[in-house]
Amino acid sequence: MRKALVLAGILSLLLFNLNLSGQTWHTYFGDTLHNNDVCPNNCPYIEGFLVDGDSLFIIGPYGYAGELLLRGISKWHNYQWYNLGITYTNDDMHCLIKYDDKLWVGGHSGWYPNWNFDISFLSCWDGNSWTGPYTTKPNGAVFDLIEHNDTLYACGRFSEIDEVYGLTVKAYYDGEWINIGSLNVNQGSSLEVFNDELLLGTQFTGIYKHTGTTTWTHLQGSPDGYINAMTVDTINNQLYIGGSFYYVDDTILAVCVAMFDSFKWHSLDNGVYGDVYFKAMAMYRGDLYIGGVFDTTVNGLTVNHIARWDGYNWHSLGNGANGSARALTVFKDTLIVGGGFYEVGDSQRALGIAKWHMPDNGCDYLRPLIYAYENFGNAKDTFYLNNGEAEVKFYNNNAYVDSWEWNFSGLGTASVKDPIYTFTEPGEYNIYVTVTQDGCIKTASKTIYIEDTSGIGFTQQSDIPKMQLYPNPTNNDFTVKIYLSSYKNVEFKILGTNGELKEQIKIAGETTVISTKGWVHGVYVCNLFIDGKLVKAEKLVFE
Repeated sequence: MRKALVLAGILSLLLFNLNLSGQTWHTYFGDTLHNNDVCPNNCPYIEGFLVDGDSLFIIGPYGYAGELLLRGISKWHNYQWYNLGITYTNDDMHCLIKYDDKLWVGGHSGWYPNWNFDISFLSCWDGNSWTGPYTTKPNGAVFDLIEHNDTLYACGRFSEIDEVYGLTVKAYYDGEWINIGSLNVNQGSSLEVFNDELLLGTQFTGIYKHTGTTTWTHLQGSPDGYINAMTVDTINNQLYIGGSFYYVDDTILAVCVAMFDSFKWHSLDNGVYGDVYFKAMAMYRGDLYIGGVFDTTVNGLTVNHIARWDGYNWHSLGNGANGSARALTVFKDTLIVGGGFYEVGDSQRALGIAKWHMPDNGCDYLRPLIYAYENFGNAKDTFYLNNGEAEVKFYNNNAYVDSWEWNFSGLGTASVKDPIYTFTEPGEYNIYVTVTQDGCIKTASKTIYIEDTSGIGFTQQSDIPKMQLYPNPTNNDFTVKIYLSSYKNVEFKILGTNGELKEQIKIAGETTVISTKGWVHGVYVCNLFIDGKLVKAEKLVFE
């Protein structure tokens, strides 16, 4: 049986009005915390948090706060700890949420408050007593709970609640449990809402989207490992996942942590060497924080169980913690960290709970990007005129900013999140979006290519010549290879790093060697013209 932290005499834990100017750990526990003096040799665990207004709920504490005996679940409110009516539990809780004016707690087979086995796995606290929100309890563990569109969703390792069948996941609304479809998965481990869709993270079978009353769709490219936790950067509309896996989208190395931006999966500098825990992901000051059992990032940064991702790089939190970080939440402008440690930072005593303060990072949190596409999910750079027109849809990731200002290469503007623009001439177009949020202004750009294949012998896009550039990247001359039945009126134009015309070459055969003498390092755009019409564009990296 796992022991958990005993909290005592720590009113200053929640003195959140301090004027803090730097990145700092704050631990006001010290020797006032006790668990029969057994820690650090038998340190307890904090497993999860719930913020409800000015109250902070904690699952895990098992012992004393002063003279108050805490059993498994506790509440901090107005500088005082409360026991939620529990006289016995074996400390096997896993998740908690406030729904329908009750506190809902899910757990494993050992979660049965006050020896009441009839309400094990999932139980409710109404402020006076513990009850079961069902007639027939779940027949397996409950791992996560989330509310979406006024409905409560539960996932875990069960197939039945209240005689409503269906593997892994159920919904609850207006006093009734609802079958929302069966998934052939071993365990539903985590729930999240992304792009207004309910997501289910599983073990070994990736992530599923709830797309209909009882239908689910597999999220493209998600890993086939343990997905323990998911969280969303709502400002930049990015989904972060953590767990125990190595790759996303089959080939992208992303050890135990990754990001999905609605179109593509991304590695976070290859990830971290160790599992990310179930409740150990949170967004704070616009950055991602993760906790778990890892000591270093894959690329060698020592972080000791907790790390910060600023959108570009990993950072340590001082010296981290000397044991697992198992739960993260933001409470009154401070990151609260719980787990199985007894020291944080520079040997600061902290028995299982500490807080980390990060100063305001200005506008760094705002990170706009642009995708162009014809069908959502198929982003690309090149589009073709059809009957003299190419209708291109644009996506910006900042769904909740104050404003968007688009510029379509000087041809037109728009002030909506995701505009559509119709191009009528072939060419290279630089697209810009400027987003504004709370006085912060950021601009993103993207280059797209409109190509015209009409009247030059191509009856369908599959007939368009495939232009090969090799080697690419290169640090010397390179070769362009093009297959055509005729090389009449074929030109090759190269745009330099500033968009200027660098080279203009007549193509007389299948293979042409291009000299790079005098070139500077950077990205060049190679355009293929036939009869004066742009039909293909590729980027070349000169190192």
